[in-house]
Amino acid sequence: MSRLPAVKVLITRPKQQAVRLAEQLAKAGASPIMVPLLTFRTRTDKENQMLSQQGNRFDWLFFSSNNGVEHFGVLVSKFSELENWKHCHIAAVGQKTAEAVERVLGRRADLIPDAYTADRLAEEFSAAYDPANRILLIQGNLSRPALSNGLRENGYAFEKMVVYDTVEEKCNQELLNKVLLKDQPEVLTFTSPSSIEAFHSFISQAEMQKEQLNKLCLVIGPTTEEAAKRHGFHNILLPAHYTTEAMIDALLHYYEQRTGE
Repeated sequence: MSRLPAVKVLITRPKQQAVRLAEQLAKAGASPIMVPLLTFRTRTDKENQMLSQQGNRFDWLFFSSNNGVEHFGVLVSKFSELENWKHCHIAAVGQKTAEAVERVLGRRADLIPDAYTADRLAEEFSAAYDPANRILLIQGNLSRPALSNGLRENGYAFEKMVVYDTVEEKCNQELLNKVLLKDQPEVLTFTSPSSIEAFHSFISQAEMQKEQLNKLCLVIGPTTEEAAKRHGFHNILLPAHYTTEAMIDALLHYYEQRTGE
């Protein structure tokens, strides 16, 4: 089995998710360094308390991320019951989100697009289902508008439920600068555009920020790739599939090509 060289890989995703990725990278032979730049907080406002109890108003639940599933589950468990939502069909943006649906809600997703993007989910749903369906779009505060735009353009009415907020881990700003200065990771990993935004805003010196742009930037999907390009990264690696497992596979292939194996 192919293994990574002992490259230092910076993991910037939230702590709840960083541990699993670090374990996978270490198993593959890399030296992971965890510096979570973001965290997620369930939004327990009155609007969400009310929506959590109104499952009878909807036919479909749309999830555009694992986080949406997790925090929706928290809200329903706290303010209602999953039983009130069992009649709803479920659309998930990708396989990992579908797995979260099964784990958290005890259900199988009814629709998973062949390409794991919000744009594709909107396209496939629009091609197969009646606009009369009542849809609840479950998202985070920084979710892209691609899914809502796609549904709206095809004549679907829907409500949004923002179940979590993405918040920068300001307490790790000093740690990030120390890691970049002393450990000097060769690979930077990003699993969302907001993690790239936080990364750049946390770096205290312009010269250090400039140095990072030449490092290998491993991203999870096309929207994160767009953010990396926008911030000036020169060497961006995008996996064939938009999962953390595929990120590691892409990294293995990258170093195999470099070493000629």
